[in-house]
Amino acid sequence: MFEVPSQSEFERLARKFGLTLGAEEAAAFARLARGLKPSYDRLAELAEARKPAAQPRDPGRAPSAAENPYGAWAWRCEIAGEGRGLLSGMALGIKDNICVAGLPLRNGSRTMDGFVAAYDATVVTRILAAGGTIFGKTVCEDLCFSGGSHTSHPAPVRNPRNPRRSAGGSSSGSAAAIVAGDVPICLGGDQGGSIRTHSAWSGCVGLKPTHGLVPYTGVFSIEPSLDHCGPMGRSVEDVARLLTVIAGPDGLDPRQRPQARQDYLDALGRPVERLRIGVLEQGFGRPESEAATDDRVRRVLAELASSGVEVESVSIPWHLDAYHLYTAIVVEGSAEIMFKANGMSYGWEGEHAPELTGHWAQSWRSRPDRLPVIAKYVLLMAEHLTERHHGTTYAKAQRLRREMRAAYDAALKDFNVLALPTIPFRAPELPDDGAGAEQVVAAALDMEGNTGPFDATGHPAISVPCGMESGLPVGLMFVGRHFDEAAVLRAARRVEMLGDWKTL
Repeated sequence: MFEVPSQSEFERLARKFGLTLGAEEAAAFARLARGLKPSYDRLAELAEARKPAAQPRDPGRAPSAAENPYGAWAWRCEIAGEGRGLLSGMALGIKDNICVAGLPLRNGSRTMDGFVAAYDATVVTRILAAGGTIFGKTVCEDLCFSGGSHTSHPAPVRNPRNPRRSAGGSSSGSAAAIVAGDVPICLGGDQGGSIRTHSAWSGCVGLKPTHGLVPYTGVFSIEPSLDHCGPMGRSVEDVARLLTVIAGPDGLDPRQRPQARQDYLDALGRPVERLRIGVLEQGFGRPESEAATDDRVRRVLAELASSGVEVESVSIPWHLDAYHLYTAIVVEGSAEIMFKANGMSYGWEGEHAPELTGHWAQSWRSRPDRLPVIAKYVLLMAEHLTERHHGTTYAKAQRLRREMRAAYDAALKDFNVLALPTIPFRAPELPDDGAGAEQVVAAALDMEGNTGPFDATGHPAISVPCGMESGLPVGLMFVGRHFDEAAVLRAARRVEMLGDWKTL
């Protein structure tokens, strides 16, 4: 029940904010606070009475080492859908930052040990209604704060193509489970490239939908203006099928806007010759780029042009600065929302998860040293920005965000999709177990130059395998107009048809 703050507590809080508060005024506040007790006590009673009922389902189990050779699975179960639909007979994995009632949600982190979700996320409800069978929760990076696959608790996820290499993150287990052949489709999440990075490095297909197309209700938030949930699969058709099931407003997520859904499966059968592809030149030759990746992507785009697809070069100078804006938004925004506000957005009329918020807040605040080194770095860096700049760096980035988005929109008036390497280099080796903080952080964040900007602009972006270089997959990314997922799927399908990429 509600604990009424005392006079001394008001005096302490006043000192925290630099307020001058005399004893008489503090005592008056304490008396006034007693008048709030009935409201907060009644709120607790109402909320308790309306808690979701426990789901009568198999609670699952931790995977054995033998069935988890790449560390892809956080939890195994078998939850069969009750309906019949597009996913009937299909097994899939759910990224472990997504609520599945009765199953642990650990978000790749020891800070979430002991938490069991009380309800299904909207995307899970839709999957089960479409006949899908959930085979488990896939591992994600520690609090999803890494584009590599080396930070997940208790062990890194290894790339099935080469276990010494990163599988990519943060939806690392989803990619590994697909590529290893455990399941054909998975759900992932993306705030900086986390659906596309591991799709490129591991060699599967991953689609970050338009911001707001897929409801984020019941998913652990990092920064609401960057949060995306989307499909991953062994083929473009698999991804289109899963997107068809999970897309559309649920009435609970203010990130969403009323938009008519497209027929994503039907789109795959439309003629691709009518597509105009703009090759985004600023996505190549970046400081972090390797020639083998750039060359492979250009060769495949040349093949598309030879097959009758219209392919032209396009320059968007804003792409060179887009990552800087994205960085300013994600660093300060994630610290304010995920940590200081305990994963909750004030002024937010969408669905809240008080049980998740409470567990997370108590856990990380009582044992902050259990946070991963990347989260510590971001939290402290954001606090420095807050103390020195009082939120103005975040405000500047958000103001410029509209101009940046408009630059891509202007190019997309002339082209159906933009094309560029998903990640400008192939999967690197996993850091050594004894790697220092600088190496761990760099290996988690140095790959997002081409992917992060489209989390900030909200455009749909898909990574599709386009071949191998020295035994490692290369991903080609198509970016489309807002809510035109059909176009990026069609372009990706055409790449898939050029060669048997599914057998990479």
